[in-house]
Amino acid sequence: MSFTARFLLSVSCLFSSTFALYIPSISSRNNCAPLKSQINENEIASSKVNGSTAGIVSVASQDNKSRLASAFAALDETEQYDAVLTGLCAKILDDDTDEETREALKDPIKLMQEMNARRVTASGRSLMALIDATCASQDATAMSEMMSLCLKNGGVSKYGALQTQLTLLPSNPSTKVLCSDGSKKTRKERLDGLVEIPVDNRGEEVTSAVIFLGFAGICTFFNTLGVDGITPYSSTLFVALVIIGIFDNFYDVIDIATNIASKGKEIKLQLPEKGSLPMNLGTGQLSGSVFRGLARLTTIDTERECQCEAAAFYAAYVLGLPCFAFRPNALESAVMVVESTKKNSLLDPILSSVGIQKVLVWLLAPVAMESAKHPQLVMSDPRESSGLLERLEDKASLLKGEDMFWMNGEEEEKADILKWAYAEADLLIRDNRRVIDEISKQLASGAATVGDCVAVLKVGKAAHLQREIE
Repeated sequence: MSFTARFLLSVSCLFSSTFALYIPSISSRNNCAPLKSQINENEIASSKVNGSTAGIVSVASQDNKSRLASAFAALDETEQYDAVLTGLCAKILDDDTDEETREALKDPIKLMQEMNARRVTASGRSLMALIDATCASQDATAMSEMMSLCLKNGGVSKYGALQTQLTLLPSNPSTKVLCSDGSKKTRKERLDGLVEIPVDNRGEEVTSAVIFLGFAGICTFFNTLGVDGITPYSSTLFVALVIIGIFDNFYDVIDIATNIASKGKEIKLQLPEKGSLPMNLGTGQLSGSVFRGLARLTTIDTERECQCEAAAFYAAYVLGLPCFAFRPNALESAVMVVESTKKNSLLDPILSSVGIQKVLVWLLAPVAMESAKHPQLVMSDPRESSGLLERLEDKASLLKGEDMFWMNGEEEEKADILKWAYAEADLLIRDNRRVIDEISKQLASGAATVGDCVAVLKVGKAAHLQREIE
């Protein structure tokens, strides 16, 4: 083969190989264009889908808002106010601290003021929620302002309704007052006919019970160990104390049983008179404090406790005291009295003869309730009333005015006002026993709030049951 032929052959091979390499490259470029166009189409389609989804969400949100607005607009003005007021109160009840609650109460207060200005009557449900929210603040000033607004709104007409029915202790012993039986008596005449405040020695009684239990435990311990030199004495002493305790506290029962057992027999057993026994055995004076202390340590009576709480709540409500504590105490009462004397205070002045007597009736209402049904006070404490007077003595600079005659330092005057207040509390409880029993039943349920108790007073039992159904 000539050089020319070989040259042409090599050139042709080189061209064919170069063309072969070029063709796939062209093919690949031609294939990329449809791929890019396909990707762009997918992105466009995806963007269209996302855009449509966002549009659907936006439309749905607008629909929800429009439905909420339309539903709210369908309510009348009273129902709109009730819905907002109930929502604000529910938010307050979810707060954890008292400071947040007091701050959050500003909105419901302004709303109630607006409702009163527009003469919009709040429903019972929203008022009860408002009272519960205010109680959560534990602020007597806020409670006083809120109850004044609710009273103006017409929802708590019985708040403070019975404070004018109290018979106040006159400063002059010769002044005659109208008693509950319709007769007129002087202060001294009425005091002479009133029952005394029950005596409460729970500290001494509990101490005696604890000492007896400790001694019984020691005797049982030695009896269990079986110590020869101690066991006979400890057993004999323990049995003797038990027999003396039974004989001392149940002497009358033993005497009756003895007379019945010896009836019709030739030999009659006759126990001596109680007063003739040594150490006044049989009267309960020797071991009565131990038995009463044991009763205090072992008594668990929910119904009894709820009755005392209901009496305290009812007394505070109908006397117009802005404090619905189910267990009133002297410290809380003294704080409320002192706060009412501060400048720009929204509380009605309590540091007066009328105000102090209302507070004393509130403190003694549980005592009157429990003593009317039980011979021994366990859940209530009559010492709280005298404790209030003692705390007020520490604030002697605040005690001004002629009507504070019973704070002149004489113990007889203090005893008179305490006895008078106890009689008024007892009369208040007896005249309203049915309503207090209804409140007690609500408290015994375990889920009742202050608002639920107010509902019983506001609308009665039937309407309260209807409120629970709703």
